[in-house]
Amino acid sequence: MLAITGDRKGLEMLHDLVSEFDHLKEYRADAKKHLAAVDLFDDIRKVIATKPGILQNKVKAEVGVEDGRLVSNLISWLEKAGEIIRAKNGKTYALYLHGVEMSAKDASAVYREPPRPGSHQARSNPGKPVELSLDKLTLVPLPPSPQTWGSEVALPATSETFEDTDGAWREFSVEAIAPADRPDPAFRKHFTTHGGILSFDDLAKSEASFGAPGAVLFTSDKGGTLIIEQLKRPIYAHNVHPEGEGFATRSKTNILTVYGADLKVDFETDLSATPEIAAGRSRLDLEGEGGILWGEPHLAINCIALSPSRDRYLYTHVDEAWCIGRDGKRLWGVRMPERPVETYHHTFEEGDIGGHQGTAVEIESALKELELALPVTPDDIRQKYRDMVRQLHPDLNPGNEERMKAVNAAYEMLTGASHDDLNGRGSAEDLLKFSATVTFTTGGGPDRLQAAIFSGSGDTVLLGTSQGRVLRIDGSGKPIALYDVGAAPVRILETDRYLYIQTFARLYVLEGDRLVGLQDCTTKCDLLVEEGLILLVENKGVRVLTEGGRPLGVALTKAPIRRAGIKDGVLIVETRTHRGRFRGLMG
Repeated sequence: MLAITGDRKGLEMLHDLVSEFDHLKEYRADAKKHLAAVDLFDDIRKVIATKPGILQNKVKAEVGVEDGRLVSNLISWLEKAGEIIRAKNGKTYALYLHGVEMSAKDASAVYREPPRPGSHQARSNPGKPVELSLDKLTLVPLPPSPQTWGSEVALPATSETFEDTDGAWREFSVEAIAPADRPDPAFRKHFTTHGGILSFDDLAKSEASFGAPGAVLFTSDKGGTLIIEQLKRPIYAHNVHPEGEGFATRSKTNILTVYGADLKVDFETDLSATPEIAAGRSRLDLEGEGGILWGEPHLAINCIALSPSRDRYLYTHVDEAWCIGRDGKRLWGVRMPERPVETYHHTFEEGDIGGHQGTAVEIESALKELELALPVTPDDIRQKYRDMVRQLHPDLNPGNEERMKAVNAAYEMLTGASHDDLNGRGSAEDLLKFSATVTFTTGGGPDRLQAAIFSGSGDTVLLGTSQGRVLRIDGSGKPIALYDVGAAPVRILETDRYLYIQTFARLYVLEGDRLVGLQDCTTKCDLLVEEGLILLVENKGVRVLTEGGRPLGVALTKAPIRRAGIKDGVLIVETRTHRGRFRGLMG
């Protein structure tokens, strides 16, 4: 940002700062690069000004720079800043300064957002959200998830085109994909629905998105011709219900667009025009200096969700959620409680969970230490711990100090209980009392809503917060269940039987309040649920699990995966040039 605004003095100060302190030496190369970018930005502007319509792949030669990736990155920043316009031209772009007349061909390739639709909520007075009281709910505490993992959860590499690393399938075959049939990498985000897979080109890089902000592709479970349609508005957020048809998107300008099963626009509404958003911005001072805490004001509207039948939708604004009928009628609204710096029963301190955040293997070992195994409920864990305290605590049975420490460590990992509290209690009586009422402190401020989805049946809503809570809300806006995973969920998904909660590091599988499956995953991991199986799709591998979360097998690839799915029980994995078919799961 300093480079694009030409703040050479600021960049020189930054360069001097990182040069002076050794603990900032890792940033020295970046500081030098950004200082040089001030002149490179000016050179790029001059080239585009003197040669309107120049192709992006020709600019690096014009400015005398060999690093084409760097030049392309700076051009994208100029576009974001509104200084230039890029018109798709083959596999590259024609470049124009903003306000310069374009050729008719290039002008037809530039997307221009349609007029705002207005709000279909014909109300001027904001609704009053229900202030939730979570301490009155029974919590389902789950083994705390870390924010991210290191390399310990990465799948192994392979030099083979495809590999069945565990011998999980009876057979697999590999075939080359004809150039005309190769999956387009522009369709990079995939979601399962009731009838097939929706894939999104959200960056408008496919030929199908020419003159549009992107495109969507539907691959039916029954085969047949692929359906491809252009998107009406750019995608800033989207929601696909696994048990429904169609989908919803939100643009950066906060227009909610609902698409039907035919991928065409069903209806639109302007979320930012609602009286509830105006009231929320005023309450949180998002229009004044307080808005700096949240970045740009549009970021305060975060999640959208669509019911399976598309008769209701939901949106969240910081710590509030509003459920609206298709006809614009407000059905309910809720507000998460503030996070005061005080103690609550069954909550966890954001970013500083007391318990050790173990891997899935370590959690399995912790369950064994307590003589338990999946599936398991929090009550099972608490009751077993209390029983073992009675058996092992030195106050009652001297000589079991080391085993008691191991049991405490296991309980700590499974519940997030404080290590100091568990090991610092003076008597068995104190520990037994403590185990039934584990308490943690909260951090203060709004508990921002990070994820939202309608349940598998569509009767209830699931909301995920920045503190790692997942709250189930019934059709009237009343809270009925509360789960805690210790880290903000990035995706929540529910079928008619199982609830899936995914953080950046872990996937939880629940049936009611029973934890039935637990899998560590990488930050970039797509979750698909098809034909009674779970697919965790990573860059160069797919982990296949039962719908209840039990591991079945892993399919590895040498090249990045472009598309994966299940069809008639066969796992089909496609890279850019090859297709692998994995048949006959042994598990």
